Amino acid sequence: MGMVSVIMNTVNERRDYLDLAIQSWLNQEGIEIELIVSTVEGDVNIDYIRENYPLVNVVTMPREDHPISKGGKCPLGSFMQINNALPHINGGWFTFASSNDIAYPFKALSEVKMCQDNSKLICYSDIDQIDENGSLIRTVKLRDYDRAAHQQGNFVADCSMVHISIVRGFLPFRTELNNYAYWDLWLRVYEKLGDVFIHQPRSTWGYRQDSNSMHVKRSKSPEQIAEAQKDRSRMLALHPLK
Repeated sequence: MGMVSVIMNTVNERRDYLDLAIQSWLNQEGIEIELIVSTVEGDVNIDYIRENYPLVNVVTMPREDHPISKGGKCPLGSFMQINNALPHINGGWFTFASSNDIAYPFKALSEVKMCQDNSKLICYSDIDQIDENGSLIRTVKLRDYDRAAHQQGNFVADCSMVHISIVRGFLPFRTELNNYAYWDLWLRVYEKLGDVFIHQPRSTWGYRQDSNSMHVKRSKSPEQIAEAQKDRSRMLALHPLK
């Protein structure tokens, strides 16, 4: 089946959220997990993670190189953290995780199995949106892969399961595309390899929604919305639908 390497981004996360996120990955069923927590020097949880989760590999980047030194969390910083942790991957599969989301115990095994059973390289699953207490808000039902539909909007989740060949062949992320770096990755993969995507029509993780979530804050900022529209147009211009 192969080991799954998980890169979990965090910066000064709430301790209870962080514990639940880490434990959800360390408690995956039926498959070996390598958990890599990627953060920034000065994160208040670094010592806590190292003391309480000795099997977790904590990778840091210099604070002065991260956007948090200029004002806070942002998509650019998230992709910089993932890129910084990529050299530490040892598994045959890779997935991304946030330090406030919860992976269900069957996430890793079911997604790897979906790929292997269908000769695919990327598996994306439906998503449960949960509130700050972990209660279900709604389930987001995604669609099976279609390239034309993918040009209109990204439905392949950031937390998809990815074969290591994709990591080696297509990463690091293009950080200059900000929050569209994952969408750009999926389109680049299709352009070179074709349809290597499989949709698992059940939820495998809880995507936490609270007032501190980056996407919630962006949705309330006209300036950030305008910048995101520019990034979206710039990214899609790199991938004209043929």
